[in-house]
Order: sequence, then structure tokens, then C-alpha cells
Amino acid sequence: MLTSFASSLRALKFRLLFGSGPLLLLAIAAPAQRLEAVGVGASFNISQTWVRQRQIQVEQYSIRTDDDGSRLDDTGNRFSAFARIGLGTGKLFVQPELAYTSVLGNQSSITYFSRPDVNLVYPDVSYLYPRLRRTELALLGGLHLSRRFYVLAGPLLALNQREGNTHDPAFRPAELFNSLHRSVERVQVLGQLGVGLQLGRFDITARYERSLSPYTRAFDYNGRTYAYRQRTGQAIFGLGFLVFDRHRPWRR
Repeated sequence: MLTSFASSLRALKFRLLFGSGPLLLLAIAAPAQRLEAVGVGASFNISQTWVRQRQIQVEQYSIRTDDDGSRLDDTGNRFSAFARIGLGTGKLFVQPELAYTSVLGNQSSITYFSRPDVNLVYPDVSYLYPRLRRTELALLGGLHLSRRFYVLAGPLLALNQREGNTHDPAFRPAELFNSLHRSVERVQVLGQLGVGLQLGRFDITARYERSLSPYTRAFDYNGRTYAYRQRTGQAIFGLGFLVFDRHRPWRR
């Protein structure tokens, strides 16, 4: 009888220990984390894409991937919602973000001859003006350098959107254009590094972003695979509005 009671008591201790353990951890961790701010933002982006292969010969088509000299002159926008969560009693915080980005990519050209049996003097040139569209989930870490000024950095996971088959089938290089569109990687990893300044309810940021995994790797055309490794980068100038701020500096 005593042995059975002792066994039941040990089983009860076991359940209490492992059943209440996560609750105890949450209770301990809760005071160490605090929601500092929640906001929405928009930005003006200056973007650039680079393809490792400067020129690609695909049957009768010649693709030049650096047609405009890879100048940092392509633009777009980013729209985001974010939360800022303080860690401990210090100056560290994490900032998860959900965002949507739409920016122009680098111009490419495709040169070919519509009637290769005549002269071969005046080729046809078609241009590719890609637009990079993606949904992003970011987990940034930051450090408050002062009450208003901070730095932050971290990774982003992007879900890229591929362009559809928008070219008329009668357009001779239509299938090549479509192959280039389909080469976009569905999932991409990027990194951001930036600074921020909070003025009242407004959050002003400047960031630099660079791809950590390729935007494209290769494309297929007529049963063959061609290398097409492309990376991305952009400068991001953002303005956010805090719908909630624990510190409420505008009241001071």
C-alpha cells in the first residue's frame, strides 16, 4: 500500500514538473520581453540586379544582361507592418516585419534576326524590363543607441512572384522571354542592415539590402539549361508611422 502510494506521488511530481515547466518558463521570460511599438511603413527603394553571365548565346538569340551598364538607377517601393519587442531591461530588441516589395530590375536585351537569310546587317533588338515582386518575412535584431536612434540588421525570407506568359505567341522570342520569367527562384534569402531615427510617432529608416541566395540560377530553353545566376541589392529609405508606442515620446 505504501509502495503504491509512493509510486503515485512520484508520478504526480513528474507530471507537475514537465506539465508546468513551459508555464514556468513563460512566466520567467515574460518580464524579460515587452512590446515597445507597432507600426506600418512605406519606402522608396533604389534597386539593382546583377547577372554573373554578361552575355548568353541561346541558339540564334544573343542575350546581353548588362544592357544599361548596371547603374544603381532602378526604383520601386516597399510596404510593411512591423512590431518592436524589447529584450530584457537593456537596449536590445527584435523587430519582425511582414512586407511587400515591388521594384524594377536591370534592363536586358535580346538580339536576333527576323529573316536570317537576308543580309544579316540590321538585327532586331527586344528589351526585357523585369519587375521584382515579392512578399517578405523579416526577423531583424536591433540596438537602441539613444532614446531616438537605433541600428538594426537581420535576415529576410522572400516569396518571389513570377511573371506570367504575357507575350504574344507570334512574337518570335516570346518563349525565350517566358523562360527567363520562369527562372525566378520562388524562395530567396536576403539580409538587411540599417539605421533608424524615431521622431514622435514617425520612424525614419535607411537600410541596405543584399541577396544571400540567388534571385535566378538558370533557365531552360528547347531542352537545354543555361546558366543565369542573378543577385539583387537595394537601398531602402523608409518612413513609418507608429500606431502604438509604449514610450509615447510625443507626450514628453
